[in-house]
Amino acid sequence: MHFVYSKQWGRLDFRVWVSLLLLAVATLGLLGYKVATHVACPEFQLKTGSTINHLSERPNTYFVNEQVKFLATQNDASLIVTWNFGDKSATQIGASVMHRFIKEGNYLVTASVNGRCTMSLNIRVIQNSTPISETGSPAVAGIVSDDVVTLGNETVFNTTASSGTYTWSIAELPELGQQTTQSARFIFTKPGSFTVLLLLDKGLRYQKPIQVTDPLGSGTPASSVPLPPGPAETGPPPLPVDEPKKQEPVKEEAGTQAPQEPAPPAVKVYEQLPEPAIQAMLEEVTVGKKSVEDFNNILCNGAGTKVMANNEATTFAALCNALKEKKGLPLLKRKRKIQSFKIVRDAGNGNCVKIIYISYK
Repeated sequence: MHFVYSKQWGRLDFRVWVSLLLLAVATLGLLGYKVATHVACPEFQLKTGSTINHLSERPNTYFVNEQVKFLATQNDASLIVTWNFGDKSATQIGASVMHRFIKEGNYLVTASVNGRCTMSLNIRVIQNSTPISETGSPAVAGIVSDDVVTLGNETVFNTTASSGTYTWSIAELPELGQQTTQSARFIFTKPGSFTVLLLLDKGLRYQKPIQVTDPLGSGTPASSVPLPPGPAETGPPPLPVDEPKKQEPVKEEAGTQAPQEPAPPAVKVYEQLPEPAIQAMLEEVTVGKKSVEDFNNILCNGAGTKVMANNEATTFAALCNALKEKKGLPLLKRKRKIQSFKIVRDAGNGNCVKIIYISYK
């Protein structure tokens, strides 16, 4: 017959006491590691802003499709701020970013610093309001949009007016055509001052001035609409102008040939690729299949073509270098992903691409 003898202390088997002691040591070790590696979160604040004057007194309330600016104020400029807008859209990176909400609702916008410290704020998005005037009748906001927009970006125009028909146009840019929906979307192709026109049924007409800026400083501002010529001013008759004397033709000697004028330089012909095709070529840059030289027949200034990448001005050569760099940890690096892509062409120079607007992560 076999007997099993076990030692006890405080009515507990000694093996239970050994397990409890080992668990306590492991817990203290993990707590010490966490305290040693703990880094305090930096102090920062979240702010919002817009170029539209809102009638509502409720804070953080904006319109559908309105461009809202989000700002994270912080003391350390090297910190990386990642924004999640709570509307299933792509995240954005930067201390200051712009975003549009396309649907009504309440959204929780969260800013994360270095992936650890987070702060949130509530954003309320509504349709354009129709306030009541002193006379008791609705005060219609004819055209609602940003007052200052950026060249090459899509700008949304709304109205609180009710009508059976809507006709939108840009007075100084008839080539942009007309739109007949309640809200219109235009992409301005040149900087300057323009007038947005809205024609409703029963002859109602609204207009709003818009300022289009070019952050890259390229191009010349669009001139205003020229005035029709007025009546000729009266004054003293013009002085007679002596007509140049006719020169007798010079007789060419036999055996001599007239010098030939040099031929004008050949005009460079650029490839007219659509935006999706150019974007596809840039995606091949991220994997090393394309280089800067492959775009020489598309870009006006080749490697020096101006680029607005993630809201920062740069050149096409610098953009290609940035797209080639992979992100993430050394063993888990991933290639860059293009989120949005737009181009502006130079109609006076073979319709080549003179500006590129791109965002990537």
